[in-house]
Amino acid sequence: MTIDRRVLQGALATALLVAACGGSASPAPSAAASAASQPAASAPAATDQPSATDNGSAPNVSLSPGSAPALEAMLPSTVNGVAFARTSFGGAAMPAGIPIGSGDLATFLQQNGKTLADVNIAMATPTDAAKAATFVMAFQIKGVDGTKLADALGATTGNDLTNATVGGKQVLQAGISGMGVVLYVKGDVVFYILALGETSLTDGIVAALP
Repeated sequence: MTIDRRVLQGALATALLVAACGGSASPAPSAAASAASQPAASAPAATDQPSATDNGSAPNVSLSPGSAPALEAMLPSTVNGVAFARTSFGGAAMPAGIPIGSGDLATFLQQNGKTLADVNIAMATPTDAAKAATFVMAFQIKGVDGTKLADALGATTGNDLTNATVGGKQVLQAGISGMGVVLYVKGDVVFYILALGETSLTDGIVAALP
């Protein structure tokens, strides 16, 4: 099964996001922020945004704590000896490059009676640049069942999601082991693992989730 180019573009966009957010720079809000017309006051301060250093080839990630600490704490800090840097965002400060189109997200929010103020996103990225192609994001829309959100996120893979067992948990998977997307639903949280590296690292990430 091939991996849709949108998945690869999403990986690149996230890597570029992390690499570009050096110092105190804030990530650019996605078009969904404009579409949902959220007030600027709801965005977290710049100190809550991710920062990173770039070694010239791939991001060597150093992310500061974000605005959704409870969601952030659900993500692993270490997997198989690989350290992960974690951060989080509120919907109004959502970075570009997340694995759902801004228009699709705006439509999903409207259909479910929600706004960007109800959205939280957390991410954990390996600090080892050689392993940075595999990472995990957590998506939460308050009051929306995670299964519905997983359907919306799954549509971005370009492939049919199938039931699978990864890291001892029942998940939805697109692509092949070690090269694809894994979605794991826990209540109103959807964990999105982009797996473009070692199968054991993907398994370890899923196993470490609640």
